[in-house]
Amino acid sequence: LDARAQGDEIAKATAFVQAHAAEWGGDPNKVILMGHSAGAHLVSLVNADGELRRRHGVRPLLGTVSLDAGAIDVVTQMPNVYPFLKARYREAFGDSEAQWIAASPYHRLGRDAAPWLGVCSTQRKDDPCSQARAYVAKSEGLGVRAAVLPQPMGHGALNNTLGEDNDYTREVEAFMAGLDPAVATRLRD
Repeated sequence: LDARAQGDEIAKATAFVQAHAAEWGGDPNKVILMGHSAGAHLVSLVNADGELRRRHGVRPLLGTVSLDAGAIDVVTQMPNVYPFLKARYREAFGDSEAQWIAASPYHRLGRDAAPWLGVCSTQRKDDPCSQARAYVAKSEGLGVRAAVLPQPMGHGALNNTLGEDNDYTREVEAFMAGLDPAVATRLRD
């Protein structure tokens, strides 16, 4: 599946979780999406793209945490893709700028997006932090809360160390806690 079709699947899954959250003891109004790498791109796309969310019945999200997405702005990323990933990126995003825009959280971002945290590796040569900063600037211009959390660790470590007793985990949890008092309470428990 290409990235747009994968975004459809994430949106469908989100709507399903929201529809059944109460049955599972959850609150459908307190869904936070989080993903790493390609998953970070996909949750960011679902968060940014109001049309995608509406098409699949996704209710408003509480927030989204993007862990080192390599393609927040697909148009900017495609010329800078690591050579060993070029074929994979073309499979996911296509060959045309129109396809890249359609699959780009930055270009799909609307005023109805939920707050967003972009965690990014400062060690990557393709500089995902610059795309995250551009997304934040555009978000703020639309009145949407967003922040960047640059981290001095590699791509895999951003996923593997989240949840450990460290400042990085505490900063991600502080973002989530700031979304809703009930989330803050759960994170303290």
